Amino acid sequence: MKSLNYFNNTWLDEKNLKISALDLSVMRGFGIFDYLRTYDNKPFRLNDHIDRFFNSAYVLGIKIRLTKSQLKSIVLKGIKKNNFKETNIRIVASGGVSEDIITPSKPTIMVLFSLALKYPKQHYLKGVKVITYLHKREFANTKSLNYLTGVMAIQQAKRKNAIEAIYIDDKKRIYEGTTSNFFIVIKNKVITPKKDILSGVTRQVVLEIIRKLKIRIIEKSICFNDLKQSDEAFLTSTNKEIMPVVKVNNLVIGNGKAGSITKKIMDEFKILTKST
Repeated sequence: MKSLNYFNNTWLDEKNLKISALDLSVMRGFGIFDYLRTYDNKPFRLNDHIDRFFNSAYVLGIKIRLTKSQLKSIVLKGIKKNNFKETNIRIVASGGVSEDIITPSKPTIMVLFSLALKYPKQHYLKGVKVITYLHKREFANTKSLNYLTGVMAIQQAKRKNAIEAIYIDDKKRIYEGTTSNFFIVIKNKVITPKKDILSGVTRQVVLEIIRKLKIRIIEKSICFNDLKQSDEAFLTSTNKEIMPVVKVNNLVIGNGKAGSITKKIMDEFKILTKST
């Protein structure tokens, strides 16, 4: 499905989107992005995503020559221009064309729009498998364009019939997925890593839901051995929403089915997004 996209103060269809081969996003994988979607064609948590985008830019030293209000207006205008049933929005700032192929310069700013697609219902009804992958992200609090490890990890996950790869370090501490945050449930307590992860917007929404449900939430390090005691596990992200995990590598989580607490959170998330 064709789309109209914002590109450095112009609107172009996807065929005419062009970036220099000397841009640092091409040569070094240097740049940032953020990713959100609509519900009833209203952008979900737009301000949170824009705040995170600007925080990523600040951490990596990329100068965004737009205000937050201007960027918000571009997103809203693009949603109307494309008029998809539901819309995915990807906000990108490249590293810019670099004379020495290492020093950032004026970034190219893009806001890309596409039709929002859904994962199969069975993923949510029966749960999914994930694998672990040895890696700890640099600059974990930014959404960088450098997804080399993520691409490799997802390829390995697909070979093993898994939907996601979860990063784990050499001490078997679990962090996050390539494009998601990770939660477990042990004895009615929800546990999720707090440090050295990207603070996902959907993750934050889920924390709010858990508190509303008056379920105990603990933000702390998770080790692989904790999975053996887990009754439930789930992923959170913009495109996956809340997705039950029933298997990590060859380890079955709980009874191998989507758990009751996970289902409650999923139900509350649906109510919240319908009322947005």
